[in-house]
Amino acid sequence: MLAAAFLQTTMDRYRAAGMPDESRRVRILMQAKIGEANAEMVPVGTEIKISFDDIEKFVNAVIVDDLGKSFVNIAREFLLRRKNLEETVQKSVEQAPLMAHIPQQIMADDFVAAKIGSVEDDPFERLFHQAKFSFGFSGVWLHETFARLLEKHDVQPEHFVGWANRHGLFEDMRLLLEGVRAWYQDDFAKTTHILIPQIEVALRSIAAQAGLPVTKALPKVAGTSVAIGMGDILYTTAVIDLLGPDITLHLQALFADPRGLNLRNEMAHGLLGASAFDGHLARLLIHCLLVLGIWKELARKGLANN
Repeated sequence: MLAAAFLQTTMDRYRAAGMPDESRRVRILMQAKIGEANAEMVPVGTEIKISFDDIEKFVNAVIVDDLGKSFVNIAREFLLRRKNLEETVQKSVEQAPLMAHIPQQIMADDFVAAKIGSVEDDPFERLFHQAKFSFGFSGVWLHETFARLLEKHDVQPEHFVGWANRHGLFEDMRLLLEGVRAWYQDDFAKTTHILIPQIEVALRSIAAQAGLPVTKALPKVAGTSVAIGMGDILYTTAVIDLLGPDITLHLQALFADPRGLNLRNEMAHGLLGASAFDGHLARLLIHCLLVLGIWKELARKGLANN
């Protein structure tokens, strides 16, 4: 890791000096060193105990007799709250001062995917890192909640698809339905590969509703255009204002920022390994469909935080 950090600096200096061949040579060496570092890393974990009573109390409050109300409760309970994440990040200064002050790097297989500054220098970057942990911590709760939903209500894929399109974000729901059906069949790879692009379709619809263009010029081919992607959408000021801080941060961290899970880009570039396509990832996507069904209501001032 030390060698990789040194080579990163060297590569940047070569590039700044106008020496592209040397910069590429050093990049290849850096990729090799990062790969070696990853091979030497071992998992570090901690045990968190959750009582059955706590889970039961939570699930009973979320899954109620009315299916629509249950959908709303799931969408709201598992939506990240920016204010809560900001408070957690600030608490880390007291609870884990060393980690709070040390800048961090997120390593992919053979490259540095992202850099995260200290809490003092860049608290916004730390929000995404904390969001990534929050997605992981929600695993048990989300699993039990969806299990109770399917047990209590005779929910079919069509219910999820119809709910996701309550605000007319999809002109054609056939692929969306295929993705949800794949989740029912525990085909999580298929679920992921279908639903992430469909969620991107929904976001383009939201951008269009905001009066924004949903295409952009293709720089390398004059006179042509391409559709805007998640990154373009989720970092556009008008869309951010429309979605509100909670939905925006949730979707940015889940799909489009390397400091978070970055699912859209990881999947699009073939960087998700087979083990990544699991039930928790699929449930995070199904939860997004529930959020899309009430995004306008959630984005209203104060509603998402109540």
